[in-house]
Amino acid sequence: MNKKISIVAAAILWTCAFAFGQAAPQTQANKRSVQITITNIATPSGTIVLSAHDSEESFKKRKPVQTVRVPAKIPSATIELSLEPGECAFCVFHDTNDDGDLNAGFMGIPKEPFGFSNYDGKGPPGNFKKHKVAIPAGTETLAIEIPLVKF
Repeated sequence: MNKKISIVAAAILWTCAFAFGQAAPQTQANKRSVQITITNIATPSGTIVLSAHDSEESFKKRKPVQTVRVPAKIPSATIELSLEPGECAFCVFHDTNDDGDLNAGFMGIPKEPFGFSNYDGKGPPGNFKKHKVAIPAGTETLAIEIPLVKF
């Protein structure tokens, strides 16, 4: 049982380390407006940190194409990004104490809420393929909701 918890915790921490990568430069051509709503924010303290990854390589190497930090507010926060059409995986965490880290406790289990696109909080987070979202070409704003979870 403890080994399983350790593996899940390690997977979560490794995957959540995205927030500290540097965003790669983007061009302005053919961008799509993407509105991300982060839900289940339980406290107004701290910062919501969101990163967008446009490839498996970006996700694995923790080098997002865009990282945005906004003040937390109950019950949700909305972030608008301008992204090129394609596929993108979104990662988010609530830095409740504003120390710049996703804090973890015993066995590496995160103490702060986190979330991913296409993640329900059951089991360990996956890879880019599991969390990617299609960003089609177009002029309408694409809306995505990411609920925060806490173990």
